[in-house]
Formats: sequence, structure tokens, C-alpha cells
Amino acid sequence: MSYSTENFLRGAVVGLLRGEHARKFLCSGCLITLTHRHMQRGWRKSEIERSLEAVFKAPAPLTCMPTSICAICQKTTPCLGALLS
Repeated sequence: MSYSTENFLRGAVVGLLRGEHARKFLCSGCLITLTHRHMQRGWRKSEIERSLEAVFKAPAPLTCMPTSICAICQKTTPCLGALLS
């Protein structure tokens, strides 16, 4: 995994959380699935999973909620979201 892979994935996640899933907080598992569906062919889920771990560790410009209910699966877990001003 390279730094550019993490940046590319971060952009895709930010796009999802500011667009289709605006004002929602989503867990890692749901974000992996959604991102995999929206990315170009050729991306492996394992690549997305590794990169998303780095995004959770340094979420800017997203917001990480250490304990939140995922808007999709309803599990209480760490979640990412994009707060719009």
C-alpha cells in the first residue's frame, strides 16, 4: 500500500460521506463495502481495508466518532462522517 493509495481512498470516502451519505456516520465494514462498490474495477477489498485503517487513524478532513451507531448496519463501533458547515 502506498501513500497515494491511501490518499485516493481518502478522497473516495470523503466523496461518499459528503454526497450520498452526507450527515451520516459509517463504520469501517460498511465503508469498505460501499467504497469497493464505487471504485473502479481492479481494487481489492484488502487494499481498501488496509488504506481505510490509516484513514481512521488520521481522519482529517473527516470526523471520527470513537463510539457511534453506524447509519447502515446499526452497530455501535468507531465511525467516520463528514460534518458539513
